[in-house]
Amino acid sequence: MTDCTPPSSPGLEPKPRAARKNLLLSATIDVDGLKAPVRIRNLSEGGAMIDGAALPRPGTRLVLRRAEIEMAATVAWQAGGRCGVAFDHCAVTVDEWVSGTRVATFEGHRGQARVDAIQAAVRSGAALPAEPPAPAQAPAAGELDSRIVDEILHVRRLLDELGEELVSDPSVLQQHMQALQNLDRASQVLEHLGTVLGAKDRIAAARSVPMLDLRERLTRAPEG
Repeated sequence: MTDCTPPSSPGLEPKPRAARKNLLLSATIDVDGLKAPVRIRNLSEGGAMIDGAALPRPGTRLVLRRAEIEMAATVAWQAGGRCGVAFDHCAVTVDEWVSGTRVATFEGHRGQARVDAIQAAVRSGAALPAEPPAPAQAPAAGELDSRIVDEILHVRRLLDELGEELVSDPSVLQQHMQALQNLDRASQVLEHLGTVLGAKDRIAAARSVPMLDLRERLTRAPEG
């Protein structure tokens, strides 16, 4: 695993770990092909603290994903429904994790520094990066199914985050109790749909859905 802490010079104290930013971001962890929703609670370029219902033990290798951002990492500790992970590389900024999109780079530079580096390369006659590769072929049906499941679970996490924020306000909770209950129910439906779509035997998974009305709608006989 790559150490993201800059090496110390002889005679100098080691530099402290990069400061982490407190936030609340929906994400997914992938451990040996098994995916689980999590929330990123704090973050730096070198690691993160996440929480979730199913977290791996210390020493476990995983991939943390948020939209188009993904990073291999190792679990450093786990306790009280939270765990800390150390990234293999410091290749993604906190802002990129927040937005879920990668920022264009040139020789490691971003933003205006990237523009300046490209201009300097042009003036010096250095070779510029090759054109971006052609778009990849369309995903296979199985891969597309997996991506649809990820998107469903992502929407479900967004609803959960919205619900948590709304119920923290007593006045909203009192005035909109029924709407908040519907929001929670919608989140549960999305979770069960994601489980069914991601199952090898979708019929069996649909028959095992714990929400009675949803189970009946999914398994009802075809009309006509």
